Amino acid sequence: MRSRIPGVMPGRLRDSVAVLPPDIAVLAEGEVDASIRWLWDHSESDAGLPGYGLVLDRDDRADSPCSVAATGFALATWVLGVERGLLDRDAVLARTRGTLRSLLGLPQRGGLLAHFVDATTGKRWERSEYSTIDTALALDGAIVAAQFFDDDECSALVEQLLERVDWAALVFTDDGERTLLRMTRVDAGDPEVYGEPDAAGFLGAWDMTAEQLTLYLLAAGHPDPNSPFAISEATARELWNGFARPVGTYAGHEVVYEWGGTLFVYHFPHAFWPFGVDDSGLNWWENSVSATAANAAWCAAQGRLPRPAFRSPAGSRTFAGGLWGTSACDGPWGYQVGGAEPARPPAPYYDGTISPASLVASLAFRPVEASAALRVLRDRHPGAWDSQYGLCDGVNLDPGNWYSKSRLGINKGQTALLGAAALGSTLVWELFNSHPWIRRGIQTIGLSPAIPLAAKGPPSSL
Repeated sequence: MRSRIPGVMPGRLRDSVAVLPPDIAVLAEGEVDASIRWLWDHSESDAGLPGYGLVLDRDDRADSPCSVAATGFALATWVLGVERGLLDRDAVLARTRGTLRSLLGLPQRGGLLAHFVDATTGKRWERSEYSTIDTALALDGAIVAAQFFDDDECSALVEQLLERVDWAALVFTDDGERTLLRMTRVDAGDPEVYGEPDAAGFLGAWDMTAEQLTLYLLAAGHPDPNSPFAISEATARELWNGFARPVGTYAGHEVVYEWGGTLFVYHFPHAFWPFGVDDSGLNWWENSVSATAANAAWCAAQGRLPRPAFRSPAGSRTFAGGLWGTSACDGPWGYQVGGAEPARPPAPYYDGTISPASLVASLAFRPVEASAALRVLRDRHPGAWDSQYGLCDGVNLDPGNWYSKSRLGINKGQTALLGAAALGSTLVWELFNSHPWIRRGIQTIGLSPAIPLAAKGPPSSL
């Protein structure tokens, strides 16, 4: 059922964010709905396939695999679709049950799901890695859906997905004696592009500030301290404090920054829970506010500079045209991960592309700057829009006005969830917050939400 207040989503209003301007509220409502439709329409609808319910990574290739991360976003987004009257509750419950069964049957190593899978066969796509972050996003969405439906089968399936992850095996101590989480796992004979794994097949580590924050809630929330897969409370806190937190400043905005300065890493975690203050006093929500403001300021400053060379941020036509939001999305030359200051030297990577999904997500953090850029897209760039599925995945004005033909599942997911949050919905946050596993993780690490949330049960709609 839709909210009775125009421009406001179901759920309790956040009192810490200004109401969006009426025209932008209408735009955001439309984008949320379009993203819900995309994630439903691009989910495997054949209940007889092993990949029933899984969501395509992208919509511009006939051979696109499904993404377990996009599937996690979809599970939470379909909940919004039911609340908004866009999707039928019984149909969503049936597909949610099937999707959770599919996730349980997918290729996995120690509970880590393959990043990409084939919905027709249920097998991992080519030699896709087993990914901690993609598994976490799948689990995040599964938790939200299970809490919303309060369905015995959904709840049991989610518990199985959570309990089979070998959290203890993911923990290690690096040369600097920091306690860290592994990043991915690969099989023997997988492509060398992944690098050299250790003896157990693990590769990489979450040694930096990035998008992995919900991983720590999941790792810390195990209900059975005697399980060989569980970690101790002390280890959970060491993990939270183990990854690097470099501090940089741009245009007066101080940020604990991600190395590449890419915007989505500051947004993704808050799609499921509004991370606030931890025991060190760092406010992660305000950090994302600062990072978003720095991105807008850096892009604007670069757009005012003389243009020395093609594909240089200085003098970029995209920036000069009033657009910003450098993040991970499709660009004219393929998938790219653009950044902004502050970032680790050398200067952030940039090929001229901005992410419309990150602009919609930014409404939850810097609504004034995001509203201005979205008006530019609305008024000057009709090629960026589609009447059914909304904004495209990438826009680049440097090689001429280029608009991607693609839409990516993870970006439609952040559009839906953070667009809803910007409109005032706390529904997904409260559902995630109400799960016992997550409650334990929050309490163990010592976190508070940036927005007051109920500890039990879903919120009532306005």
